[in-house]
Amino acid sequence: MDQSALECDLEIRRTLSAYCHLCDDGEFDRLAEQFAPDGSFVFAGEIVTGRTALVQWFERSQTPKRRGKHLTTNTIVDLLGDRAHAVSDFVFLRMTEAGITPAIAGRYLDDLRRVDGRWLIERREAAVMQAPPTSASV
Repeated sequence: MDQSALECDLEIRRTLSAYCHLCDDGEFDRLAEQFAPDGSFVFAGEIVTGRTALVQWFERSQTPKRRGKHLTTNTIVDLLGDRAHAVSDFVFLRMTEAGITPAIAGRYLDDLRRVDGRWLIERREAAVMQAPPTSASV
């Protein structure tokens, strides 16, 4: 059965939302299941590939003290048959003694593919926004 473009779009958005919820909740085994078996995550020049490696990477990098809340918005999905490309803006909020603090913001660049009827992340790159140069450094 062919899915409509709307159904595919909604399923892709669900996968991308599940990523945020599961990461924030520290459910890294389920988080890795949002990726294709050979899926990759790219962050700060580091590329992590495969579900086992993804679980290990998230366990190291998202310890309970470092967790917060991922907010993702402005998602645009382009369907290409059983593949898709999505672009979303994100902000990561960290809980500190001072309260909720924006820690990083940027854009997710996602390539997804349908695997056994599910839309899964093939490659997710978190492109972090950089502060503009100050007048002193120009």
